[in-house]
Amino acid sequence: MMSNATVKPTVFNTLAGASILNPKHAREKRNIFSDLLLTALIDAFSILVIFLLMSFSSTGELLTLGKDMELPKAALGDIIERNPVIKIDGDKLFLEDKEIKETDLVAALMALREQHKELHPETEFPGIITLQADRRVQFTQMNSIILATGNAGFSDIKFAVLMK
Repeated sequence: MMSNATVKPTVFNTLAGASILNPKHAREKRNIFSDLLLTALIDAFSILVIFLLMSFSSTGELLTLGKDMELPKAALGDIIERNPVIKIDGDKLFLEDKEIKETDLVAALMALREQHKELHPETEFPGIITLQADRRVQFTQMNSIILATGNAGFSDIKFAVLMK
């Protein structure tokens, strides 16, 4: 009596593969559909990766602009390179994104120069610095900063500008 009450495993196998609409080919359609879905996902992922590679620069972000900062426009210019950055933002002065007093600028620039000599003993000190300021900043405000960079041994000053 016990053997008649149990359902044979082959009955479950046939019930799982059965379909009301298409009993013979139900499994094949599910496999084709999953293959198509996987192919579409791979295509979408490939497009996303290519877009991200094309849209992001390999050099990284070299300058950060404040909310109200407008760089001056210039007709001629070069591609920006990685140099120490002095940023004038209103009444505040930043050296490499660290706020600094104007009276301490020469000492901080000398420390940058010594740090370069320690990290790169075989190369000559380039003496290049980038000055980033709003277009409305007066030259009298920048004059003391330019003199401080000259006193610290930075002979080449590059101004951050936007191309026209």
